[in-house]
Amino acid sequence: MMNPKFLLALGAVFLVAACGEKPQTVAVKPGQSAAKPDDKPYQNDQFKGDRAAWERTLRARADNQNEYKRVN
Repeated sequence: MMNPKFLLALGAVFLVAACGEKPQTVAVKPGQSAAKPDDKPYQNDQFKGDRAAWERTLRARADNQNEYKRVN
């Protein structure tokens, strides 16, 4: 059986540990979003900001996944 003093000390450790939580808030000015703005999907090394090339790649990918176009 466990020692009652040990259980009391263990309980005190858990109570003290619960007091150590830090606030998880972000300081934001009123009227501004705290979120980082998203990048455009074509702003990367592959497309280098060329939206037309990105759209062509998406269309080609969709065509390759289209069973009607692949079979005929």
